[in-house]
Amino acid sequence: MPVPRLFEASGDPREQWSHILSTLLALGGPDTRTALVKELSGEELPGADAILVREQRPLGDGHGRADIVARGAGWTLVVQTSLAFAGDEDGRLRQVREGFAEAKDRRILVSLTPDRREPEGLAAAAADGWTVRHRSWLRVRDWVQERPERGGAVGTDLMLLREAEYYFTPRVAELYRLEGLMPLVPAELRPALATIFFDLNELSPAPLIQSEAGAARVVFPRTGDPVAEILLRDGGLTLQLTGAPGGGPGFAEAGEGRQTLAIGSVEEWRTARSWVFMAARSLLPARR
Repeated sequence: MPVPRLFEASGDPREQWSHILSTLLALGGPDTRTALVKELSGEELPGADAILVREQRPLGDGHGRADIVARGAGWTLVVQTSLAFAGDEDGRLRQVREGFAEAKDRRILVSLTPDRREPEGLAAAAADGWTVRHRSWLRVRDWVQERPERGGAVGTDLMLLREAEYYFTPRVAELYRLEGLMPLVPAELRPALATIFFDLNELSPAPLIQSEAGAARVVFPRTGDPVAEILLRDGGLTLQLTGAPGGGPGFAEAGEGRQTLAIGSVEEWRTARSWVFMAARSLLPARR
């Protein structure tokens, strides 16, 4: 028997955020589903109260995955999410269009990012009959916060919305602390910066952020003790641990008990992630 969607979990922060939204679409009652589909698509779609929802759907032929796919009466809504400001999403959006090239129903693609305004070039994704929309995580958080009162949600719907609000509210606030840091790294590194930040934020919330001309450091814990640091300078992204045992994958000794890892992609972080979690968890103060 499949595990209920509510209890599914992912190690990737972006997929965790997508999962919460997907759960609202899949398990919410007819009114909640209809309202959320309208919020994402910008229009009322027929049969939105009875949709089939899948998450992390393989697109086949090396096209990657679609974060959320909702199918209704004659339409398909695809949501691709990002935690990066002005990140390079063209490739992922193109993969979705190619992965659904044979679909005969109406296709709506939603790019869900932190950006307050529609990213430049997104309109160009509206090809081959696709309707393209942009939504921000701020807008999703506001909808989740306001929906119980505005929609008069009760029972299971109210429980789901309250849990989603509990999850999104502090994390979205943290997300927008990254807004001023994103321009310090190239667009292709911004998803990695967001992923590392939220992975470490789970161990030690609300880190200290210090910025200077053209550079910044994010220090975990927020007391400023340099246990784990994200260093941004000269367009590079580096993770530094102090006091951790040697031998981390890809790490180099930096003296005085420090080890550094230069990160060029999300994949490089994922390779080192388990070891970093083990080391950082033993060094950081216990989360209260």
